Amino acid sequence: MDILQDNFPQLFHLYSTYYTPYSTYIRPLQRAFLLSQSYFYQYAFPTLYPIYVLANRLLSFALTEQPSLMSLALLALLLIVSLKVLDMLRRTVIYWISIAIRLAVYAMAAIIGVWIYQRGLEQSLEDLGWIVGLFAGLGEQGERVGHAKATRSAKDARRIPKGNPKGRRRGGGW
Repeated sequence: MDILQDNFPQLFHLYSTYYTPYSTYIRPLQRAFLLSQSYFYQYAFPTLYPIYVLANRLLSFALTEQPSLMSLALLALLLIVSLKVLDMLRRTVIYWISIAIRLAVYAMAAIIGVWIYQRGLEQSLEDLGWIVGLFAGLGEQGERVGHAKATRSAKDARRIPKGNPKGRRRGGGW
């Protein structure tokens, strides 16, 4: 309350009808607001008035006579708003994840640049060849292990007898 009492003379001076130093800034805004309001009441309000009256009557009927309909409408509105909030949250998370990925890519490029600068181009190319050879060796080892597992599962499949147990035909029941 003290703030209002302390600032009331300045506020009164700002909004008084008498000429103030701020009236050159306030008058055009006030005039634009009043003109837009008069245009609205002159042109848009006669067109929108029947819709306003109908909506007012329908809402008052829905509130007083059918509260379950109004609760369903509020539930639908709540669902829509919550889905919009969750969509905004999803977009925010995706934005921050993409920024983190970009930052990681730029950091990796900087690290590689510093590594090449410190080691020299020739030594860096030798190191790159060693890394490529390591991955190629791991790939060959993976192929060997995969081939061994495939032959083992093929041998296991050959050991299973072809006929059904107890000599029954297919579809014979339990």
